[in-house]
Amino acid sequence: MKENLVILGAQWGDEGKGKVVDLLSADFDAVVRYQGGSNAGHTVVVGGEKFVLHLLPTGILHEHTLGVVAQGMVVDLELLVREIEELESRGLKVWDRIFISDRAHLVMPYHKVLDALFEKKGKIGTTLRGIGPSYMFKYGRKGIRLCDLEDPDRTYRLMKENLEFVQDLCEKVYCENHSLDLEEMFDKTRENYGKIRERVTDTTRWLLQFEGKVLFEGAQGTMLDIDMGTYPYVTSSNASALGLSNGTGLPPAYFSRANFWAVSKAYTTRVGEGPFPTELLEERGERLRERGREYGATTGRPRRCGWLDLVALKHAVEVNGLDGLVLTKLDVLDDFEEVKACIAYEVDGRFIEHFPAGLDTLQRVKPVYRSFKGWLRDTRSAKSFSELPQEALEYLQFIESYLKVRIVMLSTGPEREEYFWLHEPAWKVRS
Repeated sequence: MKENLVILGAQWGDEGKGKVVDLLSADFDAVVRYQGGSNAGHTVVVGGEKFVLHLLPTGILHEHTLGVVAQGMVVDLELLVREIEELESRGLKVWDRIFISDRAHLVMPYHKVLDALFEKKGKIGTTLRGIGPSYMFKYGRKGIRLCDLEDPDRTYRLMKENLEFVQDLCEKVYCENHSLDLEEMFDKTRENYGKIRERVTDTTRWLLQFEGKVLFEGAQGTMLDIDMGTYPYVTSSNASALGLSNGTGLPPAYFSRANFWAVSKAYTTRVGEGPFPTELLEERGERLRERGREYGATTGRPRRCGWLDLVALKHAVEVNGLDGLVLTKLDVLDDFEEVKACIAYEVDGRFIEHFPAGLDTLQRVKPVYRSFKGWLRDTRSAKSFSELPQEALEYLQFIESYLKVRIVMLSTGPEREEYFWLHEPAWKVRS
């Protein structure tokens, strides 16, 4: 039996992964974040209390669970310390349960300067948290890793070189100035590192030696994957299953012991710029936004909303090798007389059922819809498959049939307890 579990986003992020990971973490011993950074915003409501986590694994909200910040992440040290201290102040003991990779790269203040500058010159719709430039420096071999902070002289030299590089870029290329201070940056980084130093370790070796059950928590979503998403309107890491090995340092064979599930809304949302074939720009889109409270956890920006895009979702199924889907926010559709799902695209007079790579093609496609009769009944109160309206069942069954993947769970609200299983996993039944 497969003991480990990978939870990914199947759309453009914001699918409700935080709640799902938190819920499922009750049955796991460790939870691992392996890509992205503070651009993630995983929201969980426990007992009416709201938690929004940006860097820590969501499973850390369970007191028995260990949390790993793996090497594929880019870490804003100041925010990480603040996030841990905030949870501690709310009564959660976190310090002794966190392990942070010594190979993880840092997000520095000059990365945020560049992020704002790049966004100003060519709008992508980033969170302005410095994530893209941090990955840019990583792959340009100019990054600073946590292990580098053990050598203060090396740290200072790298910061100085990078700050001079950014200053030249700002002033000589973009004719902009910044007010970053090297000494202040160095001192603050060293101070924050001192607070977490004892929790920094080789997390790859730790995971290889760990004998418990592990849940791997993805950030963002498959359609934002740097390689497989709607490039260039994507995040700067592999937000699909492709990021697992390089993000953890674990060999691909390790994940043969894992189930691969993804989270999807019953409709589609997107934040920021980029193609969105099923976007609704009229009253129905506004209704989805308001009923679903579609505003970003990290930025507060309103999300773009549209009907469920099964072409994009099938792309996520294939890229990730999914064997299960968790569906969220079905109740947002409760008062629609008609519900639609995109089953193909029309472009240049022909129909396609695959998700194209080219930005030009994506911007020209027209969705081909399958219409469903709305159920006009409350689904949030449902506690089992049999309690769902027949029209809602038909909608769910069509999704399963089109994707050829089972919907294993239905999330019926933001609270931890608001869900039910459609296909309970073997590890859950046994426990």
